[in-house]
Amino acid sequence: MNHENDHQGMPASQEPIHELRAHLDFESESWNGSGQDLKKTADGAGKDDMNFWHDAFDPAREMSAYHRLAIEPMRMNDLLSIWKFGSTSREGRNIILDCEVACAKVDDPLKVLRTLHQRTVDLVGRDTAEGLLILDDDALALYAASFEINELQMVRVNGPIDRGDITAMLENATSGNSILEAEMRSECSVEWRLNGPAIIESRNLDMIAAALGADMARYVEAFLGLEAGNIPRPPQETMIQLLARTNSILVSPQDTQIADASIEIGIRSNVQGAIESELVFLRPHGIWQPREAA
Repeated sequence: MNHENDHQGMPASQEPIHELRAHLDFESESWNGSGQDLKKTADGAGKDDMNFWHDAFDPAREMSAYHRLAIEPMRMNDLLSIWKFGSTSREGRNIILDCEVACAKVDDPLKVLRTLHQRTVDLVGRDTAEGLLILDDDALALYAASFEINELQMVRVNGPIDRGDITAMLENATSGNSILEAEMRSECSVEWRLNGPAIIESRNLDMIAAALGADMARYVEAFLGLEAGNIPRPPQETMIQLLARTNSILVSPQDTQIADASIEIGIRSNVQGAIESELVFLRPHGIWQPREAA
């Protein structure tokens, strides 16, 4: 398929079409702890299969398990819209571990920062708040709306935190380890860059599915030359089924075509591989449908 001429009339303000790339990993001590392969019985089955799966789904052993999604592009507005899927509580605390800001989008940025600092103090106390922004969801939305962010490292924790918790998370972050491994009450984290892949870690697969779905909707909007928000996100179940087939996803314009009133999206696991599955968006009805590749 060739779509070089499909979008020559695209307005200058319209975002260009980018390939959608995503890769999913699952980290778990129960799955990886022994480092030994299952011994095979004569019929080819692992004799420890039942114990393995029993352990894998034991909540007491799986507190450290989490999903890691590398995805690009990921827009800040979409990240904030799916952030709630990683949380089990509306009382979660969003800890800004690192942030690079290009400029302010408001007339009085210092006033905003003072407001955010006071919200942090109200949330966790003055000692824990020193030098940090720890925000509830409303304050996080204010922060994102007030500043042009280039890079952001953030974690969401469900429950009270102190300075020791934050120190442990910062040590993990600087050593290249997952923040979720430092604090069991942490529910999700993100390393976001304006021009680069976002690394989203979450104990909840719904957040991973929502992130992929948001990017898929933005991809179709760019392909059709529409403004953001015109295409609904695919259902969670559809995205989870897609991730169950392959942990790597590549969507590109040459594998996307308009057929009557539908948009047919071919999905590969790598550049050299064949199209393994398809996702169809029916424009008149706003419905997404998965489909096996022909």
